[in-house]
Amino acid sequence: MSNAAFLLLALGLSVAGSVLIWLLNRKPKTFMSSIDDFSREMKALGREPEAPPGARRRRRSAEPTDTRAPDPTEERRS
Repeated sequence: MSNAAFLLLALGLSVAGSVLIWLLNRKPKTFMSSIDDFSREMKALGREPEAPPGARRRRRSAEPTDTRAPDPTEERRS
């Protein structure tokens, strides 16, 4: 194989690979693609749609905490 043929083969493979990578990574240009992108970003920033507007999830600890003051009469009964 001559040097020119090798150079053309390498150039052809480089161009084909570049076009393939460009096709796979380009942004879609349809009308709905921009709406889908916007919707995806709003979902990422917003609340979950299933939750009512005023509801919040509360974290529950593994052990219940007792915030009452100790009853001094309890110790006497035992």
